[in-house]
Amino acid sequence: MFAKMFSKGAIQVDFSDLIATKIKEIMQEKNINSSQLSKLTGIYRSTLTMYLTRKNRTIRLENLLYICEAFNMKLSEFFSDKRFDDAEANDWKNKID
Repeated sequence: MFAKMFSKGAIQVDFSDLIATKIKEIMQEKNINSSQLSKLTGIYRSTLTMYLTRKNRTIRLENLLYICEAFNMKLSEFFSDKRFDDAEANDWKNKID
């Protein structure tokens, strides 16, 4: 599952929520709505809407790549946001402890 938790101090934030937040922030910066992003990426608008409204908590890596291409950025640039620095795969770590 791509939705992992990470914490900053006492607050835990879902990794998947952070990805959706980042996408929405870039959409706002570039003045792009979900219909326009759908046309730019080839991803169904309903798929984008379900993810961005958090009704679907998983995003396919390929779709994130298409979104980054539409934003004219590399995936590495997308994840260079400092908010991703403390990301941990807590579910996975709990299984091996």
